[in-house]
Amino acid sequence: MSQVRILILSIGTARPSASAVIAKGLGLPLSTVVSRIYNAPTVLIDEVDESIATQMISMLVSIGFVAEVQSINAPPPVAAELYDVAIYLEDARKLHHAVKKLSEFVGINEADASHMILSPPGIVLGSVSQVTVQALSDQMGSEISVLSSPANTALHSLYIKKEATAAVYNRIVEDIKHAGYSINDQADPITTNIDHLTAKNLWQRYQATGMLQIINQDFIRFDLVLQKNQAYSSLNPEQIKVLKSLANIPAEIAVDVVNSAPITLMESIPNTKIDKHIQAFSEVGLDVTASMITFQLLSLAVLHVTDNKNFAHVLQSFDLHQEGQALPATPFQIPAAIPELQARVIRAALEDTGAEVDLVELSI
Repeated sequence: MSQVRILILSIGTARPSASAVIAKGLGLPLSTVVSRIYNAPTVLIDEVDESIATQMISMLVSIGFVAEVQSINAPPPVAAELYDVAIYLEDARKLHHAVKKLSEFVGINEADASHMILSPPGIVLGSVSQVTVQALSDQMGSEISVLSSPANTALHSLYIKKEATAAVYNRIVEDIKHAGYSINDQADPITTNIDHLTAKNLWQRYQATGMLQIINQDFIRFDLVLQKNQAYSSLNPEQIKVLKSLANIPAEIAVDVVNSAPITLMESIPNTKIDKHIQAFSEVGLDVTASMITFQLLSLAVLHVTDNKNFAHVLQSFDLHQEGQALPATPFQIPAAIPELQARVIRAALEDTGAEVDLVELSI
């Protein structure tokens, strides 16, 4: 009987829990099967009787995988380039959908999925193929941003937490300098453009201290802020075109918007796109700067409440209010420093009770 191999082309719509059944059936370690599935296209198993392979392909396809039989004489798929993956919600009200889909896709509980999405910069998968990135994106839908970055070639920024002792801080700094990178000890990040291997070595060395944070720069996000450098009585057609196409500002209010500077024109732009947007505005004579929001801390200013009971209930669900305690008279500010995405999620939930709530930026 002829021998063939089974290829996994994509996880498709399959649940990760199916990996345990596959691993048991093939007599392979679960970790091996999971790795092969997330690194598709790849060989799941080689040298299988064709009749058995046909039955197995039928089973794999029935539970959502994209798979096929391949002759063992054909060249197997080339090892795929691997990517790290982050999720960002443009619409804060999509959190429940994103949590549910990530939980199903990765095979974790919804509490852990929510924590991964809401923890800046929202990294949810590591070292998976582009096919897997696309499968996750397909399940998330077009309204949720799924961003991928090459796992082995991306550059990183390094942050040292303010709580670090002088001894830990100095050791990390010396190791960074020894690796050939300069230090900016006046601001965060302390250094940028660190290569993958150096970042990995530093993380392995200092992970246990809890004082080091290394972030893939492709996942850092910015707001684009128009600077006030002159008063405009009119705008030329090129300026109006850029404001409309990039910032979605109608021509009839463009002058008023520009004269309100400094003002945020675009929100939550990935680092991979920010230079292109800055250049587009600069070419038409509009001065914009990038303001990093990935680690931005916000508070919530409550301007108006229409339903005190529901409003308090929502605050309680986010541990921002004690049950039975009266709400302050409006307007008031909730005394909490909340990461940017989480703050938008809370604001959306409060607005759904009929309240009017603004975000207030805090110093990091």
